[in-house]
Formats: sequence, structure tokens, C-alpha cells
Amino acid sequence: MIQKTKDILQHYASKISIWLKNGAGKDKKTCNTRQKSRKFLPPENYIDTKDKLESLVKRLKSKNEISVDIEGDSLYSYYSKICLIQISTRNENFIVDPLSIKDVSILCSVFSDEKIQKVLHGSHYDIHMLYTCSGIEIRNLFDTQIAACFLGEQKTGLAFLVEKNFNVHLQKKYQKNNWGIRPIPEEMLEYAVSDTMYLLSLADILKKDLLEKNRLSWVEEECRVLTNSARKPRQEKTPHIKGFGKIPETKYPVLEAVLKVRDEIAKEKDIPPFKVIDKQAIYRIITERHINLEKLKQITHSHRYIQNKHLPFLLEKIKEAEHHRYKPHADPKKRRYHPDFSQKSENLHMWRASKATELNIAQHLVLSHHQILSLAGMEIKTLQDIQNIELLKNWQKQKFSHELYEVLHSKKNQR
Repeated sequence: MIQKTKDILQHYASKISIWLKNGAGKDKKTCNTRQKSRKFLPPENYIDTKDKLESLVKRLKSKNEISVDIEGDSLYSYYSKICLIQISTRNENFIVDPLSIKDVSILCSVFSDEKIQKVLHGSHYDIHMLYTCSGIEIRNLFDTQIAACFLGEQKTGLAFLVEKNFNVHLQKKYQKNNWGIRPIPEEMLEYAVSDTMYLLSLADILKKDLLEKNRLSWVEEECRVLTNSARKPRQEKTPHIKGFGKIPETKYPVLEAVLKVRDEIAKEKDIPPFKVIDKQAIYRIITERHINLEKLKQITHSHRYIQNKHLPFLLEKIKEAEHHRYKPHADPKKRRYHPDFSQKSENLHMWRASKATELNIAQHLVLSHHQILSLAGMEIKTLQDIQNIELLKNWQKQKFSHELYEVLHSKKNQR
């Protein structure tokens, strides 16, 4: 009898332990989807056939809002592709498998429908990939990361916001996994779904806070600008290596040559360029005063994808580039600056810093560096001139036009 009692107590102790581990007794804001973790994705909600996708699209067309995320393989392939598309409604989660279906462009009828709001988090990559890979455009976007930024949140990652608002800890250990593998392990699918299952509830909270601060329209406009950027061709930029500061212009031809050879090898092997030669090795190559084959071998010896057979060709291109002068990419928007440009630019930077502190948001949200340079180089004679500047967003004009006019006509600008 005593042993039976112990067994019963042990049984319920383990039940209580699991109950507490899953979040029972925590803040009431905890989403109830946490309690259904074992049923987070019924088999029929894994969409891997054309018929299933057509059926899903019909169901989604009746919704006013959905949340969306994607998983790609940019860390594993040169030709980046979408491996999963996660979609959540208020009470269901779905995963679309583009690698099985091949053509998922039918989703465009939902994603571009202005009547259905799409909630994403940090959506720049998703928008670009959906348009580039499948021709899918997002319309009526609400980006929860942009919203958090305009509310003055210091941390805007999804995991932080979900934990703050719902007392749920999201695992991020699968973030850099290879999403191209099939079959996908269940724990990876659960991770994928967690990226969308809280977004609609999070959006509700953020919208309420934005309305209280009269900033909801700011975020809505920022989201419209972001979705429109998907179709714009990317402009050529000055070559650079992120994290290594400014490189002398005399080294640009060599840097371009190395990046071009790296790109060719990456294409041939279908791997990301950084796996051929990483940025530390590139920096050593272009700053080496007298590069030769032996030094190239030393610098790249730990890079298994660039083989000895590639090095003579790389060295040849480096030597050719050393005799070239760098020609900057033409900038059609480049203007001859106003004589008072420097002073105006300084005044605008000072005003931006003060305004950002007042609004408790990051400075670049008030005015971007590019906007400051453009404004400082313009002849602004009237308030209407500011209203006519396409570079400024409507919310910036409404909120800041009078202040900008005063800053640009400050006595400090007068010689």
C-alpha cells in the first residue's frame, strides 16, 4: 500500500512538473497555442502538393489577416531558394513546401490582396526572396519589427518581443540550419511555425501602442515603402568588406577582381560566396603589399572550396587589377552641393539627434543619412518646397516640415 501511494505521488509529481514547464501559472498573456505544442501542425496542414496549395489559397482568401515567414538556404547555396513558407491564421498554422510543389505563385492572389493584411517580422529578406524566386508581391504589410522600432523598443528581435509580451521563450537554435533537407525533422518544423504563430497577437499589441502614440500611420507608410522596394533594381555599390572600415580607393580594382573570382567559384559549386573565401582572407589578400602564389596558398589554406588549381587564375586577375584605376559607378542622382552644404548638414544632424531623443526612437527613423545629405544640398525657399520632396515620406512632411524649414534657414547657415 505504501509503495502504491509513492507510485501515485511520483506519477502526479511528473505531471505537475510538465504542466509548470509548459507555462502553466504564468502570465495570462501567454498564448494558448503553447498548450497545444504537440498539435502545432496537423499532417494535413503541411502543404506539399498543388491540390493542397489550391485548397489552402481558397481558405486564406476568406481571412482578413495572416502572418507569414519564410526559411531559405542562403547559407548553403549560391542560388538562394525558398525552402519553406510558414503561414498562420488566428487559430491554425500551415507550412508550404516550395521544394515539393515547385510553383507556388498561386499564393500571389493572397499575398498581393490589399484586403488581407500580411503580418511579418523583419520582412525585407522575405519580400525580396518571394518576389525574386516566385514573382510574389506583398501588399498590405504590417511589419512587427518596424512597429517595435517606432515604439522605441531597444531590442526588436521576435524572440525578445514574444517573451516580453507572452512570457514564451522561443528556441532559435535551428535558425541557421539547412532548410533544404528532406524530410524536415519535427523539431525544425515546430521552430518554423513558432515564427508565425504569435505574430497576429503581437501585431494587436503593437498597433494599440502605436495608436496611443499617434504613430500607426508612420509604420503603415514605412511598410508600403518597403513592399514597393522589391521591384526596384539594385544599384551597383562601391565594393567593400563589411566590418573592415573604409578601404583605400587604390585597392578597389583588386577587391573587385577577388570578389568576381570568388563569385565564379561559388556559382560553379553552388555554395555561398563566403564559403569560398571569407572576408578576413579577402582583406589580407588586398592589403598584402607583394602578393604571390605562395602567399595566396598561406592565406587560403583553410578554405576547402578554393583549391590550388584556382589560385594561379586568382593571382593573374589580381595582378591585372593592380594596373587599373578605379572608376566609381555613375550616380544619376549625384548633385552639385549648395555652398552652405556642410553647415546645413551639420545642423540637420544635430536636429535629428535632438528629435530622436524627444520621440525616443533611433535617429535614422527620424531622417536617414541619405535624406540629410539630399536636404542639405537643396535650395529650399518655401515650406511648399519641402512638401514637394519625394525623398521624404508623408509622415515626415506632416510631422517635421516646419522644423526642417527652420533648421535649413537657421542663422547658422548664413555666412
